[in-house]
Amino acid sequence: MKRGFISKGICGFTILAILASSFGVSQVFAEDSSTMETSTESTQTSAAPQIKSTETNEVSQEKETEIPAQETQQTPPVQASEAKEAQPEQPQTAIVDGVEVVLQAPEKAGKNEADITQAPKEELIEGSPRLFRAAVQTIPMYRLFNPHSGEHFYTRDTGERDNLRRIGWNYEGVGWQAPTSGDPVYRLYNRYNGEHFYTLNAKERDSITKQGWKYEGIGWYSYKGANAIPVSRLYSKRVNWHHYTLDENEKKVITKQGWVYEGVGWYAVGSGQQNQEDYKQLGVKNYNQYALGAPSGCEGASLLQALQYKGKITNWSLTQFLNTIPKSPNGNPNSGFVGSPFVENSWTYSAIYPTPLTAWGKKYGNVQNISGSSMSTLLNEVKNGHPVVAWVTINFQPIRWGNWNFGIAANNNHAVTLDGYNKGSNQVHVSDPISGSYWMNRATFENIYNARKYAVVVR
Repeated sequence: MKRGFISKGICGFTILAILASSFGVSQVFAEDSSTMETSTESTQTSAAPQIKSTETNEVSQEKETEIPAQETQQTPPVQASEAKEAQPEQPQTAIVDGVEVVLQAPEKAGKNEADITQAPKEELIEGSPRLFRAAVQTIPMYRLFNPHSGEHFYTRDTGERDNLRRIGWNYEGVGWQAPTSGDPVYRLYNRYNGEHFYTLNAKERDSITKQGWKYEGIGWYSYKGANAIPVSRLYSKRVNWHHYTLDENEKKVITKQGWVYEGVGWYAVGSGQQNQEDYKQLGVKNYNQYALGAPSGCEGASLLQALQYKGKITNWSLTQFLNTIPKSPNGNPNSGFVGSPFVENSWTYSAIYPTPLTAWGKKYGNVQNISGSSMSTLLNEVKNGHPVVAWVTINFQPIRWGNWNFGIAANNNHAVTLDGYNKGSNQVHVSDPISGSYWMNRATFENIYNARKYAVVVR
C-alpha cells in the first residue's frame, strides 16, 4: 500500500486601517498572515498512487502609508471589473508506477463506451517466411473457425478463405503445410448440420455420399515422405462433428472434454509445421458478456474461457459460473467482486482483481496469479499452452484513472483472454468478452497491459 497526501494553503492577509483623529495623527494596524496546512491519508489498491492537488492564492501585503496631518483620504469602492478573477482549479493528479497521471471523477465505463469505440482488430499477417521450413514443395492450409457453430474448417483456396472471413468466420492462420501431390484427401459436406468432413479413405467417402453427404472433390494431399506429421482426427457425439489438429496439447484437452480420438486423418509435411517459437494460437472459446446478460462479467468470462480450454467445467454456462463469483465485503475489488456481474452502472466499480479471481479459479483448475509479469512472460505461458487472463481497457482505449473510495483505479477497466501470438507480424490474439476473438498489434496490447500488469494464468 502507498500513501498519498493532499495539501492546501490558506493565504495570509493584511489589514491596513487608517484612522484620522482631530490631532491629525495617523496610525496603522497590521495583522500578520497565517498559514494553515492539513493532510489526509487514504488507503489505496496495490498500485495505489500518491495523490497531489494544488491550489494557489496570492499573499498581498501593503506597506505602511503615512498620511499628512489635516488631510483625509477616502478609499474608492472596488468595481466589479477590478475584482481579481478566480484562479482555475488545478486538476488532481496521482503517481502510478512512477508516472504522474491526471485523475478523473470516479465513473465506471461500460456498454456505451463499448458501442462508440472499436476494438483494434487486425487481419492476421502471415509474417516471416521462417515460420515454415519445408524441404519439399508445399502449399499452406488455412484454418478458420465458425463462432456460431463451433466448426473448424480447412482450405487451400485463398478466395474461399477470404469469403468466409467476410461472412463472419474467424481466420486462425495456417494450420499446416500440405504437399502439392501425394494421397488425396477427400472433402465432403453435410447440408443438414453444416459440417465439412475430410478422409483419405475412398470407401468411407463413397459410403457417406450414399447417406446424403455432398462430395466436394479433393481438398488437398497427404504427405508420404520422411518425417511426416500426423493430423489427428477426433469426433464429438454431443455436437455430432469431427475436428482435426496437429497440436498434441489441443488433442489432449478436447479428449478430456469428451471427444473421441479416431486415429490419423492424414499427414502434413514433416519440416513444414509451424514453428511454435514464432506462432501459437490456442483457439480459446469466446463468451459475449452483453449477449449473455452479464454486462459487468468480463473477468469471469475471461477466466471461464481459459478454464474450459483446459477441459474444466466444460458443461457450465457463463451465468452458472458467475453465480459462484466471490463478492467483496467492502466495495474493494482486491477482496472480491464489487456489485453484481449482471448489473452495470457508472457509480459502482463492478470488477474483481487478480488475487480474489485466482482464489476463485483455484476451485476449478490450476490458476496462478502472475501479476507484474512482462509481456514476454505472458507469451511464454501461451507458448506452453496456457491461456492468460489480462486486465486491459474497453476496446483497448487509453486508460482513464479515477479516484475511487478504495483507491485509484481504471475507469474503463476490462479483461480479456490472451491466447495467441505471431512474432513474425508482431501480433497477439485475444478472446475478448466484448468484441469477440481477434488479432491485434502486440504493442497496442502491451501498452495497455503495462499500465497495471494484472494477469492470471490457467495452467
